[in-house]
Amino acid sequence: MAKSVALRAVMAILIFVLGTLQACDSNVHEAGLLIVLLVSLAIALPPVALLIPIKQQYFVGAFAVSLLLLIFARFLSPIALPGLFVTLVPASMGLIFAGIIKQED
Repeated sequence: MAKSVALRAVMAILIFVLGTLQACDSNVHEAGLLIVLLVSLAIALPPVALLIPIKQQYFVGAFAVSLLLLIFARFLSPIALPGLFVTLVPASMGLIFAGIIKQED
C-alpha cells in the first residue's frame, strides 16, 4: 500500500510541475490574472484528485473539469494561447497510470 501511495505522490508532483512548465511556455502569465487563476486551478485539480483516495471516475471528472477550465480560459484570454491544452498531457498520463496502479492493489 505504501508503494502505491508513493507512486501516486510522485505522479502528482510530476503532473503539477510539467503542467506548470507548459503553462509558462505558453505565456499564460502575459494573459492576465483571471487567466492565470483559471489555468492554475486546471493544472492543480488532477494532481489533487490523484492524491485523494477516491474512485477512478472522480479522477476522470477532475480531468474533465480541468479541460473545461482551460477551454474557458482560452476563450477569455486577450492573447493567443495555442499550446495551452498541452498542459493536460501530464494529467492524461496520470489518468492512465492511476488505472494501472489501481489494478495492482
